[in-house]
Amino acid sequence: MTKNIKRNFALVAIVSFLFEFIFQVGGSVLISYGSDIYKNESFSMMVAAGLSLLAGFLLLGFESHPEMKHKKFNLLTLLWLLLFVNGLQFLISILNAPLLDLIYDQGYSMQSARDVATGTDISGFWSITYAVIGAPVIEECFCRGIIYGRLRKYGKIFAITITAFLFGLLHCNLIQFFTAVGIGILFAWIRETYGLRYSILVHSCNNIMAFNFNAFVPESTVTYILLYVLFYGGILVAIISLIVHFKRMEAAFKAEPELGRMYYLWFTTIPVIFLTVILIILTALSIFD
Repeated sequence: MTKNIKRNFALVAIVSFLFEFIFQVGGSVLISYGSDIYKNESFSMMVAAGLSLLAGFLLLGFESHPEMKHKKFNLLTLLWLLLFVNGLQFLISILNAPLLDLIYDQGYSMQSARDVATGTDISGFWSITYAVIGAPVIEECFCRGIIYGRLRKYGKIFAITITAFLFGLLHCNLIQFFTAVGIGILFAWIRETYGLRYSILVHSCNNIMAFNFNAFVPESTVTYILLYVLFYGGILVAIISLIVHFKRMEAAFKAEPELGRMYYLWFTTIPVIFLTVILIILTALSIFD
């Protein structure tokens, strides 16, 4: 039984490595040697990401689980989740600030990493298309679709946390890592509770809001009002949601007595160790960009 589990974990790690390899190397090759349209970085990265997703699907497939009974999704649910995801990002950024300040004090600006994390480098049709459609669809289908489906049989909490951890590492950006892990947990919970299409929807809406706020004139009164609502309202919704759902989260952890063992098997699987080390190194290197 243990061998089968570790074999499955190894396959997930290998496919995750191939996903990142095809995305990064494939995108660079297309930019360097492709025709004129591939000179556009966003277009090439979207094509490479699509190929990565296809490879992941062919190697792992898409597993469904009958015990996952989805709730109804409506506009109020969407609004609540958008406030939740923004509030969660604000809370994590506040907690993450001392680490980033320490790095900045050492003379590292991490300008490239900050541009990617804040979306300030998004401009042009293909860049916007990738940010609001390509990335949400591909990342959700891979992390919360393929990988989550493969790991779900080992427990809901295990699948949620491991896919969130991978989601954070696959960004290869220290500024994004902790935030990506946090919202990755929320996206995985949305996938579990409402379905994959809605984790894609919330992910896309979150990216759209981030892009729009960077595009708006900072002095705009409307922008300031919306930012205040998202900041204070988001934090309030996030805190209230965590408090209200605390007992359910506690019960979910208790319902998985094998959780500790699953973590142990995951992090002692050789390909998982290799993948984790490589992605941690790439994430650390983002300091020097």
